[in-house]
Amino acid sequence: MNARRVLSCSLTLASAVALASCSLQTPSVPPQALSPTPESTTETVTVVQQPDPEPILPDPDKLAKAVRKVPSKGLGSTSVVVLDPNGEVLLSSKNKPMVPASTVKILTTLAAIDTLGPTATFQTKVVRSAKGIVLVGGGDPLLTSKKSKSAAKPAWLGDLATQTAAWLKAAGKKSVALGYDDSLFSGPEWSPNWKSSWKSSTPRISALMVDSGAVSTYVAAPDPAKHAAQLFAEKLRAEGIKVSVIRSEKAKSNAEQLAVVSSAPLETIVSYTIRNSHNVSAEVMLRHLGKAAGGKPSFDGGSKALTNWLKANKLWESKMVMDGGSGLSAKVRVSALVLAKSVQLALADARYASVLSGMPTAGESGTLKKRFDDKSEQAGVGAVHAKTGTLRDVASLAGWLTTSDGAVLSFAAIANQTNGQRTRAYNWLDRTAAAIASCGCR
Repeated sequence: MNARRVLSCSLTLASAVALASCSLQTPSVPPQALSPTPESTTETVTVVQQPDPEPILPDPDKLAKAVRKVPSKGLGSTSVVVLDPNGEVLLSSKNKPMVPASTVKILTTLAAIDTLGPTATFQTKVVRSAKGIVLVGGGDPLLTSKKSKSAAKPAWLGDLATQTAAWLKAAGKKSVALGYDDSLFSGPEWSPNWKSSWKSSTPRISALMVDSGAVSTYVAAPDPAKHAAQLFAEKLRAEGIKVSVIRSEKAKSNAEQLAVVSSAPLETIVSYTIRNSHNVSAEVMLRHLGKAAGGKPSFDGGSKALTNWLKANKLWESKMVMDGGSGLSAKVRVSALVLAKSVQLALADARYASVLSGMPTAGESGTLKKRFDDKSEQAGVGAVHAKTGTLRDVASLAGWLTTSDGAVLSFAAIANQTNGQRTRAYNWLDRTAAAIASCGCR
């Protein structure tokens, strides 16, 4: 695969994707945490070959000088890495493992696609049991309680209830006992390394959840599986079926299947996850990764599988740490070089196109829609495509950009110990990316 291939994306996005700005207004909610947001309903990905002759690359020394001019005072520790179209280092400034926040989702999604395959889907089923029926979670992070227009959310409880009610009525049953089974995943649903102040707003991770484990905006279900079963019971009642009891129940492996709904293909979920910085989807993918790799589908099992995948793909450095798949844990450590190399891997292999197509475009879409908004950042608008990352005292940006001379470069920038200076950190990230994009530097 030509490492200089460029991904050109045409995305239909809602007029405002307010995920990051909403998190700023609600201190108890983790930055870029799950919340209902307008989303894309169509997505077109076109692969374009970078034209010959070879693109004109920035002179490394002049590029470094341009990046150094971007003010970083008061931001504590910073790191910037830029790679050329062949993955060679053009700039490496203070590279070391740092807290990456949500940019770690790039690593999680790459590993998931490679391990599970881009067309993998996850099924939510209803099966028979000796006591009635059981709702069985298959690890669909985007199962909904209402029908959605989003291509990422084709599976919903109403469809499942209609199928189930049809079978029950055909069998002459007007009442049923409902069990629910979330046993596909193991381990704790809540990471001990997430902030305790997020517990009321950040969903727990379950193999059976509806609306990504949220009861409403910024309100998480204390028991996602039970909440899903209760909503499913409401759908059954609307279909004329009385639900006599709701309880946790493990389904038999050979139980007769009565109804099923399937998730979108993994590549569609990946694009949605990257664009919306969707924490639940990233953590669910990590569990599927752990299971597929032969380990436990848990925080620890998934983190181990991700670590092994990174090492196998030469995306590992000493002192790096994986802890979950979303970046919500401040224990995670990743270097800017590894993030830039992960983007380069996606640029070089068409299997990972959905990772790139999900990346917001500077000043235009996703979590970058309201960024790159002053004169010193204008060169990045439309030219920079990157995943954002935000935690308290952490800000990061990793993706790819097209320079003023037409070269496609992958890059990553991380700031830690920002002392609460979030706006200053965002400005440093955006101005750094804009300086790279505008640098003729010959």
